[in-house]
Amino acid sequence: MKAINRKVMLTTEEVFNLIKKEREFLDDFKSYTIKISTSNNFGRENLIGVYKIRAYGARRNENNKLVQQIEILVSNLENCSDDYLRFVSISGEKYYGMFYLSQHWEKVIGYLEGEIDEKGNVLF
Repeated sequence: MKAINRKVMLTTEEVFNLIKKEREFLDDFKSYTIKISTSNNFGRENLIGVYKIRAYGARRNENNKLVQQIEILVSNLENCSDDYLRFVSISGEKYYGMFYLSQHWEKVIGYLEGEIDEKGNVLF
C-alpha cells in the first residue's frame, strides 16, 4: 500500500474507503486505479476561481450535468475552512472521479465524476 505523509500514515485503501463513504456505489478497491497527490498545493481559493470558469464554459456548451457538479463543488469549496486541499483521482473501466479531500485527510470536500468512453476519454 502507498502511504501518505501526515501525522498518522494513511494508505491508498484508507483514502479509497473514505471516498467510498461519500460515493457508496464504488466497487471493490482493487477494481480501480487510484492516484493520490502527495502535495497539498491545491489552494482552495484558486480552485474556486478555476471551477467557476469551467462552469461558465460548461454552461456555454449546454453541459448541464457538469454545471450542476461544478456548482456543488464550488459551494463545498466556499464552505470549507482549509486553505489547501488534497487531490485524489479514481479511475475504473467506465468511471473517473476527481476528489478533493481536507488538508488532513479526514473528509471529502467535493468531487467531479464522469464516465470513460470506449476511446478512453472522460465524459463529464
